[in-house]
Amino acid sequence: MQVLRQSRSILIQMLLATLVVAGLSIFFSDTLVMIYFSNQQTSIGYVLNGLIVVLFLSAMIRMLVLLFAYNREEQSLEQALTNLDMGQGALLQNIAPDAIIAVRVETLENMRIQRAPVQHQALAATLLARESTRTGFIRFIHNILILCGVLGTIISLSIALFGASSLLEQAVSSSGMGMVIHGMSTALSTTMTAIVCYLFLAYFLSAIQNLQTRLLGRIEEVTATRLLPLYQITEEAVTQHALDLVREAHLLVQSLHDKIDAIDPAAIRVEMEQTRAQAQLQHEAILQQIRSQTQLHHEETLAQLRELSGLLKDGFRLSGE
Repeated sequence: MQVLRQSRSILIQMLLATLVVAGLSIFFSDTLVMIYFSNQQTSIGYVLNGLIVVLFLSAMIRMLVLLFAYNREEQSLEQALTNLDMGQGALLQNIAPDAIIAVRVETLENMRIQRAPVQHQALAATLLARESTRTGFIRFIHNILILCGVLGTIISLSIALFGASSLLEQAVSSSGMGMVIHGMSTALSTTMTAIVCYLFLAYFLSAIQNLQTRLLGRIEEVTATRLLPLYQITEEAVTQHALDLVREAHLLVQSLHDKIDAIDPAAIRVEMEQTRAQAQLQHEAILQQIRSQTQLHHEETLAQLRELSGLLKDGFRLSGE
């Protein structure tokens, strides 16, 4: 049974989205340079946009790590299903020991050795809770990106208001007007950066959560349908096994009856007579062999007695027969 590699599909989508964003950035490079680098009288715009980008890249790196990890989990699940379908004794052959399916099999094996009942709901809830924590950092970044954009907007508007107040105090002040333009430009750039990063991260976070849900659901399905019947013995399973044994015994007895009914009594009688005749011949041959050996032994004994009698006569100088 093949498992759909959804993680590989998400990685391909991420690569394509990155290429699209890079292409659009190159195409609108003049506009982006004007927004991000023109009229920057302070470094506040670089700091705010850099903060948003660093948070975004941190979440993306964590997302890539998760995608590669789930890709390995999908490969391990596929290998486990292959082992089950092939009927191999080593269920965890070619599977990493720290894979989710390997840990699940080890847990079931330990519970079977301890003769403890398997609580599938508890195992599923524990696995879900553990895997949910792996996306906690990404969710945190996803939630604060918009707040970072709002923070940049507020700071930039404050700079613009400071420039406006200077402009009002000195009607001919060019620095005041520059500060206003700088503040409005920074507000636009930080908001735009935060929104783009938020949308990009929101899409792939949703994709990873769907992947996580699908993978865990597949593991629980394999556990319920393939693993629990191997490691958990229930009354229903014992009863079904006993019924299967009775059914097989009935089929065996029926087969024996059919074979007995198919046997010809006359053929059995002839075969028995042939067997009896062969046994009688063998018995007569054995008796004849015994007679021959007895006769030979008797003759050897008489010869030895005659030799002994002659020696006695010669020794005692006896005469006569």
